[in-house]
Amino acid sequence: MKKITLLFSICVMLCCSLSQAQGIGYGFKLGANISQINSFSFDIVNTAGDTPREGFDTLESSNLGFAITFFAEIPLSERLAFQPEFMFSSQGNKFEGLRYEYLQLPLALKINLNKLFINLGPQAGLKVSAFEQSEDFSSFEFSGFGGLGYQFTDNFFAEVRYTIGFSEVFEDDAAIELPTFIAGSNETNVDNVLTNASGKNSYFTISIGYRL
Repeated sequence: MKKITLLFSICVMLCCSLSQAQGIGYGFKLGANISQINSFSFDIVNTAGDTPREGFDTLESSNLGFAITFFAEIPLSERLAFQPEFMFSSQGNKFEGLRYEYLQLPLALKINLNKLFINLGPQAGLKVSAFEQSEDFSSFEFSGFGGLGYQFTDNFFAEVRYTIGFSEVFEDDAAIELPTFIAGSNETNVDNVLTNASGKNSYFTISIGYRL
């Protein structure tokens, strides 16, 4: 509850800033996320007492997801702007049980260099994916990002951004089922469990955007 209250408070402060600022620009971005759980470590145990089965080669593989972002651009000077954003972001690894989505709140300082621009800042996120993940995955994350973009016209631009998490993805007592298909049937075996998991989010976002 405290984490949700913090995220809501940040949103309120942003709204207050937007209501008082002059010359604000607005826009949106559509992009692809190439994500991975950084410094990922874990154990696999079999609750039936057997040797953990094979077939988990995608546990550490990166995932291709998507991101949708709405932003406001508040000029601070000729070359500097404050750019608060509201983003839906799919993240995690390739294995289905390690994919999840966040509502993110990036707070960017944007540096304009003619056609090129740089943005960097902190980011707070709230996990909004499947309810059954709530016991194993942290609901809140804090991260930082840096990006480089190019302004093709007054309206259209492209951007590449890298985000790295500072908080743990998993709860301390996470026990994530790793189902495998049973040979010769349509049933799955759920005796395999990922435990002692540790890692932080990291991802590249490649996006195109339109400034109103």
